[in-house]
Amino acid sequence: MLTLVKEISMADLHLDLSETAVLAMDFQQMIVSANAMAKQHNVLQKAKAVLDGARNAALPVIHVVIQFRRGYPEVSARNRMFSGIKDMGIFITGQDGANIDKSLSHEEGDIIVSRPRVNAFYSSDLQSILSSKEVHTLVLMGISTEWVVEATARYAVDAVYRVIVLEDCCASMSVEVHEFTIAKILSRITEISNSEEFLANLQ
Repeated sequence: MLTLVKEISMADLHLDLSETAVLAMDFQQMIVSANAMAKQHNVLQKAKAVLDGARNAALPVIHVVIQFRRGYPEVSARNRMFSGIKDMGIFITGQDGANIDKSLSHEEGDIIVSRPRVNAFYSSDLQSILSSKEVHTLVLMGISTEWVVEATARYAVDAVYRVIVLEDCCASMSVEVHEFTIAKILSRITEISNSEEFLANLQ
């Protein structure tokens, strides 16, 4: 466990599995390959264990990806962040780099949600899917901690979901940014846990 994260008391989960879903966010080939922290801390291996455990427990497994149509009709010139993506010509639906990393490839029964913004709920059908499945607890993991995980957590908390972040299944471009986001931001609005504790609650 990382230094700042050690200061946080891990959540006592007591999960109601009938209303819980796991969201694996932005574990896409291009994002994973560029993230040294994910490699150094075995983030994908831990995330895979979580997904396998969730499937075995019959929990909804939802992969959230960022993808665009050819020509990027979703991207405004006023959007600084995504204009850069458009200029690079990346994350087009069907491109190799935009696909889910093979180590976490979706399996039959998994759901894939595509969206064109940082927040997993924005311009996607995620909320409709969660509502149809009567999901009220979200278990979040992904790359990166300070972007998709934080943005999605903030929205979900406002939408009155119970939100659990699996710290060791998230990564940032640096350990320092990851730790700050977990310890100083997400710990104030969500419950912080880890893969081992989550899997123990599936027994």
